[in-house]
Order: sequence, then C-alpha cells, then structure tokens
Amino acid sequence: MVELAPHTSERRALAEVRSIQYLRGFAAFGVLIFHAAERAGGAFGLGAAGVDVFFVISGFIMWMTTCQRPTSPARFLVRRAQRIIPLYWGLTLLVAAVAIMVPAAFPAMQVSGEAVTKSLLFVPYRDPAGLIAPLVIPGWTLNYEMFFYALFAVGLLAPERLRPWLVSAALVALVAVRPLGDVEHPIWATYTNPLLLEFAAGIWLGKAWAEDRLPGVRAGWGLVIAGLVGLAVSGVSGVDVERARLLIWGLPALALVTGAVCLERAGAVPRWRPLGLLGDASYSLYLVHGLAISAVVRILTQVGLAHPAVILTCGILAGLVAGIVVYRLVEKPLMGLFKPRLKIQEPARA
Repeated sequence: MVELAPHTSERRALAEVRSIQYLRGFAAFGVLIFHAAERAGGAFGLGAAGVDVFFVISGFIMWMTTCQRPTSPARFLVRRAQRIIPLYWGLTLLVAAVAIMVPAAFPAMQVSGEAVTKSLLFVPYRDPAGLIAPLVIPGWTLNYEMFFYALFAVGLLAPERLRPWLVSAALVALVAVRPLGDVEHPIWATYTNPLLLEFAAGIWLGKAWAEDRLPGVRAGWGLVIAGLVGLAVSGVSGVDVERARLLIWGLPALALVTGAVCLERAGAVPRWRPLGLLGDASYSLYLVHGLAISAVVRILTQVGLAHPAVILTCGILAGLVAGIVVYRLVEKPLMGLFKPRLKIQEPARA
C-alpha cells in the first residue's frame, strides 16, 4: 500500500495515493454489500463491480511501485508474496481445519488435499458446485492477481519504455486465443478471461500518472461521475453483465479510478480517516466478510431473527467489524514481520 500526499512539490516525496486507498475501501465495501444482500435474499449485483475496480487499481499500483524503483523479477514476486500470501494462507488453512473438525460449520464445503493444495498455490479449479473458486471463495480474484504478478515480473526484464507495451500485448494475446481452447476448463477460463485487460488499463493509467499526463479537476469530476453513472445504469438495467463484463463494468471502473487520480493530482482529495482506515483494511475486509456474514446468518436463524432487513444490516456491520479487527490484529502484525511497505515517489516536475 502506498500513501501519496496532495500534489505539491514542497510536500514529502514519498507518501500515499489517497484516492486509491479510498477506492480500495469503496470496492471492498461494495463486494461486502453484494454478499450481504445475497444472503438476505435480495440482490445488489452492482457491488460485485468492486472486483473490476480492484483489478484496475492493481495494474496502477504495480506500475507505480516499479517505474521509479527498479527491481528484479524475483524481488518483485517476493514482495507481492509477502503482501498477499500470509493472511490468505492462514485463513485458508483455518477454514479447512474448521470444515474438517466441525463439518456443520461449512456444510457445503468439501475439503480435500487437492482443494487445499490448489487453493494455497492459486491454481483455479471447480468446487463441487461447479464454481471456479478456492476454499476461501473471494480468493478467486487472487488467482487472477497472482497470474498478473507473474506476467508483470517477466515484463520487468524488458526496458521500461517497452514494458507496458509487452505486458499489455501478452494480456491481449491471452484474451484473443480464448475461443481456441476449452473455456469450461478452469485454468483456461481464468487465464484467458477478458478481465485481464483491466490490469493492462491500470498499467497505462499508472504510466500517465508517472509522466504527469493526467487531465485536470473538471475532467476528473467528469470521469468520476461517468464511472458512477455507468455502473448505476448497469445495476438498474438488468443486463447480463457477464456477457460483456469488460465493457459494462470494466470501462466505468477505469473511468472512476482515472477520475479519482486526476482529482488527486489536482489536490482535490481531502484526508478522511474513516475512508483511509477502510482502504487500509480492504484486503482483510475482502477476505473475511463472507465468513462474518455466514456466522451472522447462522446466529440470527438460531434466535429467530432471520428477517431480510436484519440479515442485511447485521451482515454489513459484521463484515465491516471483522475486516477491521482482522486488519488490526492479524494483517498489520503480519506485514510488520516483513519489510516496510513500498512507497511511491512523486514524479519529477519541470
């Protein structure tokens, strides 16, 4: 995670991209509402678009953390593993252990050596229900993330001026060959999915930031509004998003992130601690919210309070609390065991 101060040359050179932090929290919260509404018997499909926002942000951050701080592919992958693996592996092993010792806790889960191994190694597979997802279901997006990291690490071998072109070309090629293979196979379905192009979009956005080629405040607000309107329209239209997710959710997600960093560049993003905390805790929130919601549904059912509105409200609150607590007590200490978080340096100005 990175912190970038508002755009002034006098401010410290190493800081947080505040708008990106806020959007991480926004995206995680959207996914939380999506799952809480689902468990309450309702629907808030738009919340799932938080994943598309995450993927654009990931491409942006990967470019920014390497374009001004040259690194080797091996070191890059180690740093990404240090950031992603400890919490995810710990949670996966905990869930697997509980499912084995207390089957009633996860009645739909079938734990096997293959499922645990593939979950830990980020290998896509189909669960008994036919869903391409690991034991900790939100981890399906980490399969995409880790694949992108591996591809980006190879790109680090190329000169910086060629890197965005080569990585983007590789991602486009993977999507282009999708019809040639078995799209039902979990590995092929994942590693040729058009969602990969959202990472490429994030890379180019990061490059535009680093080279100070972003438009100003008016364009920033226009893009933010366009992104939000685009997402809202898809949410109320009832359109089948999965048929063209890259266009229906991917483009608005890109517009939203681009607009946010444009406003950041112009110093129009204030510091707001609640959103900052939500952004800091976004990874923990994303991984544990489903477990918290399931626990709440079980408790409310047992005490006879399983009303949709109660489930929705308590599910959202439980997910938020669980995410922040896990961040404070687990994720943050785990990060402290490794090297300090990467910082982003402000691009030089003429």
